[in-house]
Amino acid sequence: MNPKKTVRALRLTKSPPCVIGYVTCGSRTEARRVAAAILEAKAAACVNIVPGVESHYWWEAKLQKAVEFLLLVKTTRAKAAAVAQAVKAAHSYEVPEILFVPVSQGEGRYLRWLRGAVAGMVLWAGLAGQVRADATDDWIAKLGDADEEVRVEAAEKLSQAGGPKVEAQFRRLVASTNPEHRQVGVVGLLKVSDADEDMERVRKCLADESATVRWTAALTLGRSGWVEAAPWLSGLATNDAAESVREIAAEGAALLQAGVAWRRTLPAALQQAKELRKPVLAYFHVRGSEYCEKLASTVLADKEVVNASQEFVCVRIDAVRQAAVAKRHDVRGAPTILVLDADENEMTRIAGAVERAKLLARLADARRGKLTLREARRSADQDKANVPANWKVAEAYLEDGREDLAERHLRNVIASDGENRYGYTDDALFALGYLLGKRGQHAQAVFAMEKLLTHWPAYKDADKGWYCLGLSRLALGQPDKARAALERVLSEFPQSPVVSSAKQALAKIGEK
Repeated sequence: MNPKKTVRALRLTKSPPCVIGYVTCGSRTEARRVAAAILEAKAAACVNIVPGVESHYWWEAKLQKAVEFLLLVKTTRAKAAAVAQAVKAAHSYEVPEILFVPVSQGEGRYLRWLRGAVAGMVLWAGLAGQVRADATDDWIAKLGDADEEVRVEAAEKLSQAGGPKVEAQFRRLVASTNPEHRQVGVVGLLKVSDADEDMERVRKCLADESATVRWTAALTLGRSGWVEAAPWLSGLATNDAAESVREIAAEGAALLQAGVAWRRTLPAALQQAKELRKPVLAYFHVRGSEYCEKLASTVLADKEVVNASQEFVCVRIDAVRQAAVAKRHDVRGAPTILVLDADENEMTRIAGAVERAKLLARLADARRGKLTLREARRSADQDKANVPANWKVAEAYLEDGREDLAERHLRNVIASDGENRYGYTDDALFALGYLLGKRGQHAQAVFAMEKLLTHWPAYKDADKGWYCLGLSRLALGQPDKARAALERVLSEFPQSPVVSSAKQALAKIGEK
């Protein structure tokens, strides 16, 4: 038997039902902008742009006709609201078309990819128990099937289900007298359990009488990321009788030594953090999520990030398997990275995909011992005039998508530091004006943006501020003032990414 053929990744493929969203746009440029906004918000797996759609419709009691571009948005029901939010924020129409229809049937591999692609930011609580309990026995029975592919599929399904019953079954397989069963058990066990005794079971398989089982155990441990497995594999790479086992063990040891040194549980990481006087880097992920896998294989595998991680005690936490830990730290989606002090106080949080430079900057801040988020929340609640604390809390809420909670702290910053001595007031005004505009509170949005642009005309995002101001003026029925703001974008910021959108908004004013 070929061990490389038998052992494949056990991936999470179940997720909420799929839907297709329909959105129409007035130009190709706008269609691309809206599609980018949807995808950047991680709200869909794919967006198709269909040109040349002839639309006939009623608008303001008149029959209208237009050539439009149709977006077909492939996503899940759980992400429909996020799609709608992204469209509204990026679209120039007063009432954009946003419709969703359910997908009743489709090719299995494509639907698994679609669901997996958006799973990265699905709430962790919704990902547990994806395989029905009454189906578990059926899949356990198929683990003994004569067909190799059936056995592997059964192992995949059971790894998605997890739970004590599945863990016990994989343990039985690891202890089986049948080497093919032991091989399947080795692959599945570390997918459903982080327990010390299960790690030890897989370690013992490195000395199995079957070279195929030893090869499989070495492969599984090398891909696990668990730092304690590195010396085991190094020994196997030197001493095993089979060349194929020595090769895969050496490869696995090299992977573990070159990557982030992940611990398996938060309590163990916190204990070591106290001993070493280091902060904890906790990475919450979901198995099978495209976004989590991409973050792990790119940003978290970057040499500079790996070097920076050595200043932390790092722990990788499955937000589904360790749901209680995720809930305790209010982790609502994955990937999410938290930096904690040794007493488990939150120092910083990064929700969703993060660029390498931003992650390195945050880790550098944490190493310098800046104010923890927990301390900032306490200080902000006690003192509205504590500008750094209020800004840190507002920034954390904004990054986590909890804009309603950020607003109070943004207003505290603005009220307490009208002169921008701390350097946060201009950003707070921009964020507040943007949020109010999204919410439809255009009069307040205008007030915030005008205050920003009057006091700090050289603000780094002044182009976006004038554009938002123009849209809010237009929504308030003030076309002349809206035109003036939008024309300023064109004249003063000709290279701005919002120029094309400003031109479209001006065209709409001209039509009216």
